[in-house]
Amino acid sequence: MECRVLSIQSHVVRGYVGNKAATFPLQVLGFEVDTANSVQFSNHTGYAHWKGQVLNADELHELYEGLKLNNVNHYDYVLTGYMRDRSFLKMVVEIVQELKRQNPKLVYVCDPVLGDKWNGEGSMYVPEDLLPVYKEIVVPVADIITPNQFEAELLTGRTFYTEKEALEVCWLFVSSLFCLQFSLLCSHASL
Repeated sequence: MECRVLSIQSHVVRGYVGNKAATFPLQVLGFEVDTANSVQFSNHTGYAHWKGQVLNADELHELYEGLKLNNVNHYDYVLTGYMRDRSFLKMVVEIVQELKRQNPKLVYVCDPVLGDKWNGEGSMYVPEDLLPVYKEIVVPVADIITPNQFEAELLTGRTFYTEKEALEVCWLFVSSLFCLQFSLLCSHASL
């Protein structure tokens, strides 16, 4: 039986992030992967310059409607990453909820790409208006979330420096944000 993944995240012409980084490894592991791009950029936004397009909710909805019309919108997993548009992010949640109604066993894996820490200083590399959407709408729907330290701190409002504090933040996700699983990707050397 084949496992199908809908991966909704960024696409870059140069480099390997988002869908470009996720698709091949998943295919090697035997997954069938369908991709929808949240953005199409020349390169990731860590470069001094980048150009490209940001998709909005209407454009994502149009792509998903095409899948539905052909009855090929059946998935076991949804994987999301970098988003840049608030309406797009809300549409992702609507799609995930619809897919979960179709398949109650569907697993939604969310990488809440918001920013990172460099030299101890945190910085967001997406618009700040995405943070409340992640906190209030996206994370409660996710089955698995994979924030880095900075993202976990943003989503919980708690900073942490020790392993004990990191575990407390993990429990915050599991207990109050209803995630089934939580994986903290550390970007702090002392953890």
